[in-house]
Amino acid sequence: MAINLAATLILARLLAPAEYGVTVLGGAVFALAEALRALGGGTYLIQKPELLPENVRACFTVSLVATIVITLALTLLAGPLAQFFDMPHLKPYLRVAALGYLSGPFMYPIAALMSRNMAFGPIAMISVATATVNAGVSVSLAARGFGYMSFAWGSAVSTAVSMLLYLYQWKDRSIFRPLFRQWGSVLKFGVFDSATSVLSQIADAVPYFIFGKMFSAAAVGLSQRAVMLCLIPERVILAGVGAVALPAFSQHTRDGGSLKPVYLRAIELITAAQWPSLLLLALLAHPLISILLGAQWLEAAPFVQILATALLFSFPLTLYYPTIVAVGAIRYMPLVITLQSLASLVVLIGFARHGLHAAILSTWVIFPWNGLVSLLLARHFIGFHWLDLAASIKKSVLVSVFSSLGPAAILALYHSFSPPVTACIIAVVLSAAGWFAGLRLTRHPLLDEMLRAVAALRASAGGGTIGQLRLRFFGR
Repeated sequence: MAINLAATLILARLLAPAEYGVTVLGGAVFALAEALRALGGGTYLIQKPELLPENVRACFTVSLVATIVITLALTLLAGPLAQFFDMPHLKPYLRVAALGYLSGPFMYPIAALMSRNMAFGPIAMISVATATVNAGVSVSLAARGFGYMSFAWGSAVSTAVSMLLYLYQWKDRSIFRPLFRQWGSVLKFGVFDSATSVLSQIADAVPYFIFGKMFSAAAVGLSQRAVMLCLIPERVILAGVGAVALPAFSQHTRDGGSLKPVYLRAIELITAAQWPSLLLLALLAHPLISILLGAQWLEAAPFVQILATALLFSFPLTLYYPTIVAVGAIRYMPLVITLQSLASLVVLIGFARHGLHAAILSTWVIFPWNGLVSLLLARHFIGFHWLDLAASIKKSVLVSVFSSLGPAAILALYHSFSPPVTACIIAVVLSAAGWFAGLRLTRHPLLDEMLRAVAALRASAGGGTIGQLRLRFFGR
């Protein structure tokens, strides 16, 4: 995610908001397509108590059939979708990006099996390599005038590279032999999982579809840039949480352990990292956008302030899906997601009638609502009390206050949300110092985790050889 962020900052200066809007709509379409492919049951492979080779082969078969059908549909619907949104450029974008989509069945089963085995070293290295290729291709093509199509080609090439790397890691090719006998077992889980993913992606994509239809491609681009900045804490700082939580929670449940202390501990760690970052974004939105994206994106600054403060209520969402899957309640997810999405859609459309700014303001209603539903469902299955939750976040509240004092003082000193660059840098340094001081003063458990991470890195560096590092990451 850090590599993708760096590429995004460069591309923001090479593409106009309207061009970027095309890639956002195209990305939303493929996010829905990926959710439909969840019928293939990658999550099914992670959570199944006893996994047989036949289950893996059936999973690949379902994924392959779904991929072929969806790719054909996207190719045929590319033209009509471009006409519907009155964006002719959307047609070639979708058809080129579909090339990368075809690689999915040959890497997602391997990724699921590696996650089940807790092989996060190889997964991390493959993710870094894939992101590097994607960034390199996209930036180089954009610099040569390919515009919005640089994203499509970057996605297609990097996905092919990712597939080759996963195939290199997993030598057992027998999992790619089609098997139709076990479809029922895969689909029984996959239907609920896919429905959950589709509904979640629809909920994420609908705002961009609405903005594209009601406003303009530029509005789509501006709103997505604001979302991208506000999701940095989740996608960079908390990048590994969701990926690790699902297999870890599932393993904990298979071993007969209670999820309550694990869930509350995870909430405590997440909020201590996420909340201070979101508050920093809200306070320094104007100078950060000017520095990172350029002056042409400054219209997005008020959107960042609104979204960052609304996202303070989204802390349970990272653990929502892993928790429900781990306790075996995946069948409830489609209904819950549907109710959440319908409520959010009604609120968004109601606000959007008053303009783009009002539509962004709707997140102050939507995010707290979704966070509350997530907590209620998790509480139902794992049985924590509200006082338990309050105890798990109280230290994070104090840490967030400490981290915000420095930036708030800088803004008060300049009587502006747009202080000079030097003052902005000082504010970021003060925020980091306040955050660390808050961790120390409250004896927050995140500090212990950080010290463990540092000790592990020192142990790796102390090994002294590339071979030992290779063994640590790749297991061979």
